[in-house]
Amino acid sequence: MRLANKVANFFQTRPYILYLLLLVITFSFFAYLQWWPAFADPDSFYHAKMALQLVDQGATTEFPWLSATTLKYDFVDHHFLYHLALIPFVKLLPPLIGLKVATAIFATLAILFIFWFLRQLKIRGAFWYMLFLLTINPFIFRLNLAKAQALAIILFFLIIYLLFKRHYLALILACCFYVWLYGGWPIALVLVLVLMISNWLWLRHQSGWLSLRFKLGKSKYFKQHLLLFFSVVLGLFAGLFFSPYFPKNLNFYWQQSFKIAVINYQSIIGVGGEWYPYPLTDLFLSAIPLFLFLIFAIATFLFFIKKQTTNNWFLLILTFIFFGLTLKSRRYVEYFIPLAFCFSAGSINVFINSAQDSLSKLIPKRYFALVPIVLLLLFSPFFYRDLAALVGNYRTGFSFDKFVQPMEWLKQNSNYGDIVFHTDWDEFPILFYNDDKNYYLVGLDPTFMYAYDKNLYQRWYELVTAKTKENLYPTIKKLFGASYVFVDIKQNSEFDKNLSENFYFKKVFSNSEASVYQVN
Repeated sequence: MRLANKVANFFQTRPYILYLLLLVITFSFFAYLQWWPAFADPDSFYHAKMALQLVDQGATTEFPWLSATTLKYDFVDHHFLYHLALIPFVKLLPPLIGLKVATAIFATLAILFIFWFLRQLKIRGAFWYMLFLLTINPFIFRLNLAKAQALAIILFFLIIYLLFKRHYLALILACCFYVWLYGGWPIALVLVLVLMISNWLWLRHQSGWLSLRFKLGKSKYFKQHLLLFFSVVLGLFAGLFFSPYFPKNLNFYWQQSFKIAVINYQSIIGVGGEWYPYPLTDLFLSAIPLFLFLIFAIATFLFFIKKQTTNNWFLLILTFIFFGLTLKSRRYVEYFIPLAFCFSAGSINVFINSAQDSLSKLIPKRYFALVPIVLLLLFSPFFYRDLAALVGNYRTGFSFDKFVQPMEWLKQNSNYGDIVFHTDWDEFPILFYNDDKNYYLVGLDPTFMYAYDKNLYQRWYELVTAKTKENLYPTIKKLFGASYVFVDIKQNSEFDKNLSENFYFKKVFSNSEASVYQVN
């Protein structure tokens, strides 16, 4: 036990070693998950291509590659900063390999930043909490996607830290960068509003109504929160205004942040899987250790409610908000899980500080250093199960060479600007990455096509799902202006059959993945 205490004291006096150790563990873990030449999400190909285009052409303000969507003339790169950050990786390395390296690095930085955030809150055992966080499947899966998630999480927690510390100028800059990085930037408004509510609740609980009125009148409470609110609003406005896409970005974000994120046409059209609800049972079973941890933390919060800090109130409210959002759309799990961890760590920290004497009678101090290790060992079966699931997702994902052969044929035989009618909106990133010579129909989200023309979307959907085969030629040639048709034969075999039986469509390429038809 003396050895364990000496080791604990050694790391406590040399925190930089903990950062280095966590960096090595985390990067090794993410590099292992990125080892296979495949992506779990097809959007990865789009991000690699946009980073390359940013070097060659600068900011893309029109997007003819999506010819049947609102993005054709009103395109906004809502991951501009992410694509900018990818440039060294996709230029110095083969682009897709560079994207994987960048993903592992950005995910590692996100974990290190959350660790730093916990240390700023004076959380005991922050290192062990981070190792625990690395075992939670839904969070690690989202963090390890080749998307802007990792950098967005860094800015998310940076904004929270700046709100806590009342750093107004830095908050303006952070919110401005948040707009340039991530389409979910309205979350920053949620953060500042929740801070105002949580602090009000804390004051009410600590002091009662009469004392609260006195404090609101005499203290700097109202002024500080008003300044924080205007700092966030100013930063978000600056991000919108000082953008190469202003003013068209206003209409784009109305679609992205309201129509897609809030309204969400999942009951009308087939949107991306991340926008569908996360069933409660699936969420619980995929993160059992987290929920056990969270339930215990909520119990200790209620038991020691008088001793809770305003930060813990804030994190608790946010945890419940993002839990609700996750049940609505599974993509918010990437925020819910780290928020739940940070709240739980803060609440348990209060519990340990308040009940230290009682705890020492149950568990001698010399055994405290072993408690995290024992807990990690107890939860190791869940980690092993989840690791196998994560590896399976990446190993069987979208391979580097997916659709390479049919797109190479198109690149060699089509004319510049020919429109390719394709069978699914999530094929677009792979088609675009492999061939930007041709134009396509729909991608990134089907809502952009639905908003462009509802009837056009319905006609396209009925054809590719083989619900009808009437007027194939006039629809594809005249209505969509397509010169070629690309068919994923594994997903759209009936549509492929309809084309092969139609005189106006000549099959010019076919392999085990896809067919390409020329429209006569």
